[in-house]
Amino acid sequence: MAKTAAAQLQIRVNRIKNFLGFARAYLKKNNLIKIFMTQIITTFKDLVTVKTKLKKIQYRINYERYKLKKTELILAQNSEHLFLKGRQLNQTR
Repeated sequence: MAKTAAAQLQIRVNRIKNFLGFARAYLKKNNLIKIFMTQIITTFKDLVTVKTKLKKIQYRINYERYKLKKTELILAQNSEHLFLKGRQLNQTR
């Protein structure tokens, strides 16, 4: 019985050694502290550059509004409306 207890103890020790070896290899491959630090740095950079990103978005929205107004004006000029009579040249002359 002592032999079997020693053998079982040896098996458990080998399993623990294998687990620690796999855990060490995993941590070496996937450095969690390094990943965490890079995520913190990228988040900080995003927070710092939020103002410039908002300006770019605002410029884009204003440009899209300009294009929309221009398109609406072209479409309105091609159709007869009373509110555009002043803008349209008298083409009958």
